[in-house]
Amino acid sequence: MQSIKQYRKVYQTIQSITHLESQTVGNHNAIDPHASTDPSGHGDKQDRDANIHPFTHRPIPAPQNTREVAEGEQRSCGSKDCAAGMHDLEKQILRMRRLTLCLTSFIGTGASAIDSEIVPQLMESFGVGEEVALLGTALFMIALGLGSLISAPFSEILGRNPVYIVSLIIFGLFTMGAALAPGIGSWLACRFSAGLFSWPPLTNFGGTIADVWSPIERTYVFPVLLCLCFLGPFLAPMVAAFIGGSSVVNWQWTEWLTLILTGALVVTFLLFVPETFPPVLLSWKATSLRKVTGNQLYLAEHEVDAIPLYRRLQRSIKLPLKLLLTEPIIQLFSLYMTVIYTVLFGFLPGYGFIFGAQGIYGLDQAHTGLCFIGINVGFLLSICTVWPVYVRFKRKLFEARKEGKHKVVPEERLTHAIIGAPILPISIFWMGWSSWPSVSLWSPLAASVAFGFAVMQLYISCYQYIIDSYEIYAASALVGMTLTRYCVAGPMVTVSVPMYENLGVHWTLTLLGCIATLLAPVPYVFKYYGAIARKRSKGATSFE
Repeated sequence: MQSIKQYRKVYQTIQSITHLESQTVGNHNAIDPHASTDPSGHGDKQDRDANIHPFTHRPIPAPQNTREVAEGEQRSCGSKDCAAGMHDLEKQILRMRRLTLCLTSFIGTGASAIDSEIVPQLMESFGVGEEVALLGTALFMIALGLGSLISAPFSEILGRNPVYIVSLIIFGLFTMGAALAPGIGSWLACRFSAGLFSWPPLTNFGGTIADVWSPIERTYVFPVLLCLCFLGPFLAPMVAAFIGGSSVVNWQWTEWLTLILTGALVVTFLLFVPETFPPVLLSWKATSLRKVTGNQLYLAEHEVDAIPLYRRLQRSIKLPLKLLLTEPIIQLFSLYMTVIYTVLFGFLPGYGFIFGAQGIYGLDQAHTGLCFIGINVGFLLSICTVWPVYVRFKRKLFEARKEGKHKVVPEERLTHAIIGAPILPISIFWMGWSSWPSVSLWSPLAASVAFGFAVMQLYISCYQYIIDSYEIYAASALVGMTLTRYCVAGPMVTVSVPMYENLGVHWTLTLLGCIATLLAPVPYVFKYYGAIARKRSKGATSFE
């Protein structure tokens, strides 16, 4: 609905401008009807061959080719004065879009983990073991990683909003299927299918941020929105634990709750959220110009290119895999993020061994889920570092512009990671070796706060560093990283159960802490030698 209103606004704006110009031309002819601008006597023919440009208000010759028009239209529609541009929308709509973006990311990521805290109920309902019950979470995450490979082409052709709306509707249908599933097979199939259509919050997330906020604004906006994304997988288990332990509702209400929130999001997108993808806005303007002027040569640039969907899909699959296999920078950061996600999602069943009824502290199901609040507090505390880092980055950008440069080197984005890198292994060791019946419950909870803080610091820097380093290839680089971490961390949800059973809490976390220690120098190495690595890279930007 909002997108339709937005399209109509574009059409009406161009129509009114063209109508005003036609009146201006008519008045000019009335003043001097016999004037001729062509001494050869062919002035009338020249006027017939001319078009009135609806933005410059001047006659222009008929374009010689579509590329000329496409490039001209792109410059016009991309200008700050464009009435149909994104930055002229009302403040209320902007706020609604930002809120909806946050909620979409929150629900998409939360759905991946919400079933991890109703494992006892799933085991009883379907008559399966713990590892099989956890497969729902594992398959959802694997599907989410695979779905990210094919997300970009649909967004490039259809725009952001149609992709969000259609994928959320299909996601909701499969979530309903999971709630109504009569057996474990159909439930797992629905969870996997729902995961395939939950990718827009993650893959379109960065693109929507780029559409709406400038690079300097993204320095503080991106971490805040990212924090809200991370709250999803660890607030959802808290809610699910209370649903699972309730005698009033059954476990299916985890799925129904997800479905209700998804439906509310679809309605919000339809009624309030405008389109943000610039090429689609350009195509709307080009379509309106063709209708108003009758000149069929007005084309947006991506209409001129007209790359078929199958070629876009082919590129979106090949390029992320190529970057992942050939770029050492992406490989190292992917490894780092994969380890972080392995520990992070390993805690979903692991908290039962630490805090649960059969674990060290013997809490019931609801209170075990409540212990995830420590990680969430850590995520929120990480926001405290955003403003100082933003001020520092802004100062660096000002200094770079004084020197005639337009950008700051990507290594300046690693400030968050430098803060979080040493805290990550410390927090894992702390949790592992303070989880004893004789030690207060508050000690491992405090360690989980430090862990959440470190994870968020590292994630913010890794994402922003890759975006700044690879620029036009950034989306593909991030898709490769998303594929790796979800496809590895997903099975870890199931694999972590025998690890905790056989190694115990202390040695499992010691093993993970040692791996985190080995990777802790990565941000420091790139801080001082990142420029050399980028210079030798085929895809990264050297900034020299």
